[in-house]
Amino acid sequence: MSAWRALRDTVVAALRDRGLLVLFIFAVPAYSFYYPLAYQTQEVRDIPIEVVDLDCSGLSRRIAFDIGAAPSVRVVGRADSLAAASDRLASGHSAGIIVIPVGFQRDIPRGSPTAVTVFDTGAYPVQYKAVLTAVAPVVLTLAAQIGGKRLAREGAPPLVLYQAAHSRPPVIERGLFNVTGGYGNYVVATAGILIVHQVLLMAAAALAGTWVEQRSGPLFEDPVARVGAVWGSASGLALFGLAALLYMIGFAFWFQDYPRCANLAGALMFAPLMALTVACLSLCLGGWFGVRERALQAMLATSVPLLFLSGQIFPAEAIPAPMRALGALLPTTPGIAGFLKFNQRGASIGEAMPEVLHMVALLVLYAVLAAVTWRRISNPAARSGRQHAKLRAS
Repeated sequence: MSAWRALRDTVVAALRDRGLLVLFIFAVPAYSFYYPLAYQTQEVRDIPIEVVDLDCSGLSRRIAFDIGAAPSVRVVGRADSLAAASDRLASGHSAGIIVIPVGFQRDIPRGSPTAVTVFDTGAYPVQYKAVLTAVAPVVLTLAAQIGGKRLAREGAPPLVLYQAAHSRPPVIERGLFNVTGGYGNYVVATAGILIVHQVLLMAAAALAGTWVEQRSGPLFEDPVARVGAVWGSASGLALFGLAALLYMIGFAFWFQDYPRCANLAGALMFAPLMALTVACLSLCLGGWFGVRERALQAMLATSVPLLFLSGQIFPAEAIPAPMRALGALLPTTPGIAGFLKFNQRGASIGEAMPEVLHMVALLVLYAVLAAVTWRRISNPAARSGRQHAKLRAS
């Protein structure tokens, strides 16, 4: 069978399979609207915090009021001691504690060392960062204003007084590729590629498993031209993955207003490479499982591990070496990193060459494995040998 005919028959088989048509056509668009809903605000809001005001002064009350006005936090109570606030933090009634020390109003004008302390459980780093973001500008701006008044008493020049009165917090954080600092820009751009990978892998592996069960399909019709048939079937399956990738990095990211198309030419070059690699891997898995439902069951449980092994959500340097080696065999590892470079960061092909070469190596590996797997499965001699062995065992 020619590669072109295998491609055509694979596409027709996928479109005629009503059970898998949802995965091939509708799953990625559905996920592209459903998954980002949790990150629409791009930041956490109304984090419950408790204020421990040990100074009980006008300045400390002003700080507590200004902190409570921030949209990311919500003051749910005021405690008399850190111990009482810690108990409510441990029980989950609050997510953070702001402690204003004794003598704060006295020490600030003098320039004496003092500090507003923020406590957190450490279980939710995003919440902790949001609380710090709410507290730091209030305290630093107030300290700068009081410091300006002290300079005026000391007879500082007018220019110095003006700069002190109009000073802003000395640290301004602005992400280079995530200018809004939103959590959605960080997560959805990574998980979107994983969604396409998992949907295509499950659908294509289940279709290949159906062919093994029924001893039919383009890979069983011509044992002689096995390499061409495998290449054609992989290309047919890759068309669905390519369409899903282009939809995700193009329309879905545009519609949800996430960073996109920084290097569109690089992303368009990388998309077919990843789609074809995933298609070859799915042919291997479908052939090995040999059962339609088994491929779906196995792939459903792998999404979260693949996300962490990619090295984008969890630092790659903190992943044990054996797990990093396993992650290097997965298309998601170079795939997610490559699309983040091309689509979000505007990297050139040269800058993303490690991911491109990594994906090419995986494509060659899984293409060879797919050809060997299906040659073994569809070999008439091998099948007759297995059937004879079953008869003798019975």
